[in-house]
Amino acid sequence: MVRTFIAVEPSDEIKTALADAGRSLLGTPARITAVQASLMHITLKFLGEVPESQLPKIRTALSGIHASPYQITVAGAGVFGRPPRVIKAEIEDCGATADLARQIDTLLQPLGIPRDPKPFSPHLTIARVREYSPALLPKIAALKQQPSFGTCTIGEVLLKKSTLTPSGPIYETIGGVKL
Repeated sequence: MVRTFIAVEPSDEIKTALADAGRSLLGTPARITAVQASLMHITLKFLGEVPESQLPKIRTALSGIHASPYQITVAGAGVFGRPPRVIKAEIEDCGATADLARQIDTLLQPLGIPRDPKPFSPHLTIARVREYSPALLPKIAALKQQPSFGTCTIGEVLLKKSTLTPSGPIYETIGGVKL
């Protein structure tokens, strides 16, 4: 079995800016884990553990994606959960990333991979909150005022392998489709 997900990745400049934003959240009584730049991505579909024999079928299904390269702007910030569990950067893209996610759901359904019941919300995780403190709120508010972390072109959908280790996940690209 291979733990997998499908994603797109922003430019290295955006990843670096978001990693800096994650470090700006440190220094409060809250316990947070900032995401490393090298691990940042926009998840289109989390597949979880799939048999290795199914990977070629998934790659073939993904080759059916019909989309052109598109621009995203990463601006502002938000949170998931109350109190916040995830601090995220918002994605502005005229719905292009959500369209990709819908296509992927449709292409993978014949393989027995169900649609995600939750609505799709494109975002980039900046940090995960392990233990919340109200002292974190002003720092989150400052990120929300950030006009932009950058703009880039998304030109490829990636099939990624995720290996969980005690020091954090290791992601490896095992397939891709150019847009």
